[in-house]
Amino acid sequence: MSTGVIALLVAVVGVAGTLLAPVTTAWVSSRSRRQEFELQQRSEQAKRHIDDAQANLERRRDIYVALNSGARRYRFQMMEDLYALRDGADPDPATETVRVDFQDTYAQAQMLVPDSVLQPCQAVRVALADARKLMESLSAGGAHDQQRWQETHTFLIRMWDAITAMQLAMRQDLGISAA
Repeated sequence: MSTGVIALLVAVVGVAGTLLAPVTTAWVSSRSRRQEFELQQRSEQAKRHIDDAQANLERRRDIYVALNSGARRYRFQMMEDLYALRDGADPDPATETVRVDFQDTYAQAQMLVPDSVLQPCQAVRVALADARKLMESLSAGGAHDQQRWQETHTFLIRMWDAITAMQLAMRQDLGISAA
């Protein structure tokens, strides 16, 4: 090969390199920006996921607090009514308000909480409904039947087991209590 051909090849390679350098630089820069954008998107998506999980946890915590306090308040109100019936007084009309509040909170919980928590909540809801039936029976004329009064009293006392199981399931779901 002659020197002229080598010189021509070197010149062609040099010109091609000069012409391709901006294209290569643009391609590398574009690729780098695309990777940076994808990384930023993944980071934002992860942040949204964390924020959503935190918001969901806060919603569940709020509903758990409302369910727990509502169940306790409803049970306490029925206990007060039980003693009022024994003393010949009428049940407090506020009991119905407390009952409706608890039912509303339970309805919200059905859409927010996992089954592992909803099942103990359902057990409390059923126990409260059963206690209400016992209270209505006493109120309808059985308030002076000491045995029925005592059965109702015992039922209301034992409801703490269901409420405690509900509280434990809630605490476990929130990561506060171990199994």
